[in-house]
Amino acid sequence: MKILKWLFILVIVFVIGAISAVFIYMQSSRPVYHGEMYGRGVDAEVKVYFDHYGIPHIIAKNEKDAYFTLGYVHAQERLFQMEMLRRVGAGRLSEILGKDLVKVDALFRTLGINKTAKASAAMFFSKPTEAWQKNAIAYIKGINSFMFHGATPPEFLLLGIPKVAFTPEDIYLITGYMSFSFAEALRTDPILDKIYRKYGTGYLNSFEWSQDTLMRPLTDTNTVAAAGLSALIDEVFEKIPVKPWLGSNAWVLAPSKSATGSTLFANDTHIGYQQPAVWFEAHLEYPGQSLYGNYLAGLPFPLVGHNRKVSWGLTMLENDDMNLYRETANSKNPDTYLYKGAWEHFRKTTEVIKVKGAADTTIIVRETVHGPIINDVVTQLDSTEKIPVALWWTYSRFPVTVLQVTSQLANAKNMEAGKKAAAKVNAPGLNILLGDVYGNIAHWAAARLPVYERGIHTNLILEGASGKDDIKGYYEFNQNPHSENPTSGLVFSANNRPDSVPDYLFPGYYAPLARSKRIEKLLTSKDKWTIEEMKSISNDVISEMHPPVAKLILEVIGDDKVLTLSPAHRQAASLLKNWTGNHATTDTTPTIYYKLISTIFELAMKDELGEADYNTFVNTHLMKNSYYRFLSNDSTGWWDNITTEQIETRKMLFVEAFGKTIADLKASSGDITNWAWGGAHTLEHVHPIGRKKPFDRIFNVGPSAIKGGIETINNAGFLLNTSGKYPVTYGPAMRILINLGDIENGISVLPTGQSGHVRSPHYIDQNRMHINGEFRPMMMNKDIIEKTCTNILTFKP
Repeated sequence: MKILKWLFILVIVFVIGAISAVFIYMQSSRPVYHGEMYGRGVDAEVKVYFDHYGIPHIIAKNEKDAYFTLGYVHAQERLFQMEMLRRVGAGRLSEILGKDLVKVDALFRTLGINKTAKASAAMFFSKPTEAWQKNAIAYIKGINSFMFHGATPPEFLLLGIPKVAFTPEDIYLITGYMSFSFAEALRTDPILDKIYRKYGTGYLNSFEWSQDTLMRPLTDTNTVAAAGLSALIDEVFEKIPVKPWLGSNAWVLAPSKSATGSTLFANDTHIGYQQPAVWFEAHLEYPGQSLYGNYLAGLPFPLVGHNRKVSWGLTMLENDDMNLYRETANSKNPDTYLYKGAWEHFRKTTEVIKVKGAADTTIIVRETVHGPIINDVVTQLDSTEKIPVALWWTYSRFPVTVLQVTSQLANAKNMEAGKKAAAKVNAPGLNILLGDVYGNIAHWAAARLPVYERGIHTNLILEGASGKDDIKGYYEFNQNPHSENPTSGLVFSANNRPDSVPDYLFPGYYAPLARSKRIEKLLTSKDKWTIEEMKSISNDVISEMHPPVAKLILEVIGDDKVLTLSPAHRQAASLLKNWTGNHATTDTTPTIYYKLISTIFELAMKDELGEADYNTFVNTHLMKNSYYRFLSNDSTGWWDNITTEQIETRKMLFVEAFGKTIADLKASSGDITNWAWGGAHTLEHVHPIGRKKPFDRIFNVGPSAIKGGIETINNAGFLLNTSGKYPVTYGPAMRILINLGDIENGISVLPTGQSGHVRSPHYIDQNRMHINGEFRPMMMNKDIIEKTCTNILTFKP
């Protein structure tokens, strides 16, 4: 017994010692916010003042030192995030995360982002002579200085990540993933093509799909290509430890619409929620420059920011910059495919994916004139599909100019300089909105927009053999949608379809008009605005797209059906009938509404699409655009369940869905008084390591009840499902409001905090502010910064 007693004591001592060692290490590896650094790579003394929220204000005597220091302080907060981003783009996650990430790596190797990154780095950094190149190199040196001389982030130790120096190639790996992450074509097109070939135009025309020409007749209405591709894209984004870009809001008011007589600016980018937050804020001061920006991990220049002359922001353009092509393989010689009457050889590349704890995986990437055979990712790993489908992608067709664009925007002094920067964008497509201190406001659709022959439907899989579906060229930048100093005094974007060039509609996967119309309605409801008043617009949670849908469903069901049901059914019907579209946490109606439409869509479409494709398609932008149109069509074949002999009708299905909605909610949550939106709609910021217990309790933030919903301005989106619970997956990754007449008093907020280190005081210090719709200052007054910021980190030569 004494031996067991001593063994027990030894185990307890060991556990306590191990926990203490981990705690001591976590504390010692925290970011450094005060003190002196010597010999880190600066030519002159640099002071970094950290404000109350941990945002660095870098005061340097020269440009190079400012960017070196930015790289250092960015890395001490976000090195793990930088590492994850470059590994995603390179297709090298399996090396540290194991075999579950092989499909992810296979997809990104097939996309060829690694090859594009290598080519771009060689093109732009073999002989760096321009300021943007030198500043990018200085930033990278700052990252590497921290990597090899600073404290090792705990995630590197937990996952056994080796330290490998950053290079310019890594910048392009990161921007490659950013460019791909919208990827709506790969989620939507294979399923639309499947619907068209299996069920015909009657089914297809139930959706608001963006085409303006007559359908070409299909030569093959039986064979479905790229089966499993859409589901694979969803699976990949579920596994990726950094989340995709999805949307955004931005608007700029001219002085004529401002109560202060100065340009007003607003931006909130919508990105998949994660921990740490996407954006890193930093303020740089050096001779000739005063810049405050929102930086993506691993990028030296801000994608969103302001200096003392201009403020600019972004939303995703959501143009269609990806096409899928069905290629014709040679049955006699599988190494060739047909193109314009001749048999061409596939270009082949062997990619070896190293896998932690398992054998290497080797894939063969085949390419045609249109691009890589994208469905080889599925077929080589777990399928037998034979039809090769190639991916044409604008991003891989042009030099990657993101550094030139963002550097020019950072140094822009007026609207014209911003326009020159916007004209350099190739891909991804962006809406760039800008205001300057001279009262100019502008919106540019910045992208290489392709020209097609009429009759081509880019939302379907195109025919590759003849070359007839190939693009014919690109529009000039001045032909892209744009607005400069409109008479309305307002420019805005909420991922809505931009104005078209004469006689043509740009294909795309645009968001519903709900947010853009709501923004326009609110901003035109009065003549003059202040920043304080604009806070209410950023936090608005009323969507006018949903109440008409709810009323339509009730009209089809009919009062006679509702009145014969229980009091809970009648009460729910009354709430839906009188709903204004508000999504406050105390509202009950959103809980009923989303459960109801999810049930209707599942009953209608799952039998035709299958579970995987249904789960993908119901959450696409195309489906969001189609709620009312789909539910209005009484004659579509979607209402009939093809697995039964009975012919089901729309009314039968709506009645069944309504009854099931109320019964399920009562079973899961009890009385209707317990169905508040805040109980169903919650937000948790999940860290890559926090995906596994017990690390979720250490690294994750939340969950918390949160207001908002699908396509509210405060866009707290989620995946439609029939569970009655709607965990938020994406939303504002920051909110920014600026009066350009008072540039030193802009305001902002991040979803969790500035730091990516779990033991930093700035890991979650903005979380409640974000949930409550509050803001904090973006400091730019040097005198005030020096007087009020007590945490000072000094870099000395």
